[in-house]
Amino acid sequence: MPTKKLPTSKTTKAPAIHFWFGDNQSLLQVELKRWQEEFKKRHPESLVETLERGQENLLPSLQTALANTGLFSQTKLVILFNMAKNQDDVAEYLETALVKLPAGIFVVIIEQTKPKATNQLIKKLKKLTAEDAAMTKEFNWLAPKELEQWIIAKAKVTGSKISSTNANMLAGLVGNNFLQLEQEINKLAANANYKEISYDAISTLVPQTITDDVFAVIDAIGRRDFKQAIKKLEDQFVSDVSPQNLIGTLAWHLRTLWQVRQYLDTHNRATSRQIADDLKIHPYVASKTLAQIPYYSENRLQHLYQELSDLDNKLKSTKLSAPALFSLFISRLASNSLVK
Repeated sequence: MPTKKLPTSKTTKAPAIHFWFGDNQSLLQVELKRWQEEFKKRHPESLVETLERGQENLLPSLQTALANTGLFSQTKLVILFNMAKNQDDVAEYLETALVKLPAGIFVVIIEQTKPKATNQLIKKLKKLTAEDAAMTKEFNWLAPKELEQWIIAKAKVTGSKISSTNANMLAGLVGNNFLQLEQEINKLAANANYKEISYDAISTLVPQTITDDVFAVIDAIGRRDFKQAIKKLEDQFVSDVSPQNLIGTLAWHLRTLWQVRQYLDTHNRATSRQIADDLKIHPYVASKTLAQIPYYSENRLQHLYQELSDLDNKLKSTKLSAPALFSLFISRLASNSLVK
């Protein structure tokens, strides 16, 4: 992911207003943290203020935050959460204030749920973006390859480096939890003395955070227990797991199954420890995967991966809810249960 430069008070080219939203709130939070740190470096005497929808005296606080008058006015970064949630005096004030923002004030407006296109504040932000007076960014869940590249780039920022294989392993252990990924990368980089992050370090230092329910979904599909597979998927949605994160995790595990399946063709008596060492995957993952191999031929893995890819496309192109689409996904697998 390319690193975006923060606007400074000396430039008239970069807009002072940024509008962020999207399902990937953990990536958004990592980016916000970076912005705050960079802003304080560039403007050591600046103020950083955060206002959230629902706090007391929000309107007067907002008016004060967006004012920069007087002899000793300061550079400010003002972070606003969920201001478009209601169409009220707060949103109406903000619509007007953004047009005549004082010099030296930079605003990041963050919506934690998908904003309605009909909202007046959202319309104003869209107009400002079209006029190059604002920048809008949607934070989506990253595909597995994008996640791998993000990890490699993040390791580089620390002064360390990580191979594609090890980045993929780390992604498989942590998933799309970017706050934890950043912590793990910083820990691994320090452990490597800011040189190359090793497989052994990841295996030893990074906890397994992918829930057993995800392995249980693949296990239930393998045993053709589709009722149990649906139940385990429903458990994931109850736990607020992102549909894209879930697809990414399932796809990662299918690729791991494929690797182990091919490895066993030439090492049919291999132990989970041997598999972990040779394929550079976590011992826990190797053990779980080895237990599932009897259910999955190469042909069946290909079929399941294609169905998962179709599900991913439908999530992006249809208006059906994620739980409904995942249920249809399992139904399709059940109707093709004779695939060997």
